[in-house]
Amino acid sequence: MYLTKEEEKILNGEYGWGLAKAMQVIVSVGDSLNSEKLINIAHAHISGVSYGNIGEPGKKLIKQFADEGIKFSVKTTVNPIGYDTMDYDAIPFTRIDKSYIIGQEEILRSLNKMGADLTLSCTPYYLPNVNEIKKGSSVAWGESNAVVYGNSVLGIKTNREGGPISLMAAIIGKIYYYGLHIEKNRIPEIKYKIHKPEDYEINEVRAGIIGEIISKIHNNDKPPYLEEKLKNDTTIKEFSASLGAAGNLAMVVINGITPIRFDEKEIKETITIDFNDIKKREEELKPNERPDLIYFGCPHTNKHEIEKIANNLKKINNLKTKIIITTSRKEISKLDRDALNILRSKDVKLISDTCLIVSPFGYKGLNIVTNSYKAYFYLTKRGIKVSLISIDNLEEVLRL
Repeated sequence: MYLTKEEEKILNGEYGWGLAKAMQVIVSVGDSLNSEKLINIAHAHISGVSYGNIGEPGKKLIKQFADEGIKFSVKTTVNPIGYDTMDYDAIPFTRIDKSYIIGQEEILRSLNKMGADLTLSCTPYYLPNVNEIKKGSSVAWGESNAVVYGNSVLGIKTNREGGPISLMAAIIGKIYYYGLHIEKNRIPEIKYKIHKPEDYEINEVRAGIIGEIISKIHNNDKPPYLEEKLKNDTTIKEFSASLGAAGNLAMVVINGITPIRFDEKEIKETITIDFNDIKKREEELKPNERPDLIYFGCPHTNKHEIEKIANNLKKINNLKTKIIITTSRKEISKLDRDALNILRSKDVKLISDTCLIVSPFGYKGLNIVTNSYKAYFYLTKRGIKVSLISIDNLEEVLRL
């Protein structure tokens, strides 16, 4: 890999142990990928910051950087942790051990000391400063759904980086020139068409199922091209999250959404997905009994989604099922007062800083309903029964 003189100085330790260590990791990974050089990044989003994920080794490494006085070189946001920092007992059926909290707080102090914005959200794309990143800019993002959304909707460039790589990239402000940072690698070669009646609407649950189907059959290094026009941000977000969870995809070109130009001649193959296959999978995942818990917020909900949930609960007089919503504190601050009052009157819990899949939540045998394919994908691995239903059909599940 070609390094500038300045990069060589960093690698050789002329600017201290911390920068040298970060540079060493990035260069080593870049070399293994046959990357020709390093490029500057405009932003970093660090995943894998939950104490439950990285434990003592991860905590010690981040603390070592912080104690060395290392600062992040670019604006840096942070993924959710294992609990709500304002209410340790916010997540139902979950007990947060005191030692867990002590370890997590140490990680947060270190990241804050290094200059991170402790957003504790998996949807950095809803933050004002992230939306200021220019299209075409390279970033280093962890968190699978954010990577797909960033590439596919915002038009920024990132590979699917792990937590340690996004941490190191944030420190030196650089990443290896590889994969989706290279324009030609972003041009699709396989198109996916949805064969369906005109009145068959693709909601967020169906979009998640489409993501599952594409993840299983897409065998091309270039991103898939979805010809179907997705109607709103919730649908796009859940589609992105599904692709990131069910497969290893980091980008999809969505018709009318992804800011990219390409010649249709680049398309080498067209694959048709029949709506009957989507319907069949939707029926398999549909709830058939009253759930113990209804969960929204994987990825974190936005203001519009929370207010939509509140509006759908207006008609429900006797809410017998517990509902929780995970979201960022930034989105809660935007909420309409009427929506907040409805949620409080229904005892719906707004939980920040965390989500179920990065928390110690794992009550086996529990029956959960969600609109998130990603939540379904990960929570079923913990022995939890998970069904899918759209926000628009919330009233239906509450009447089971």
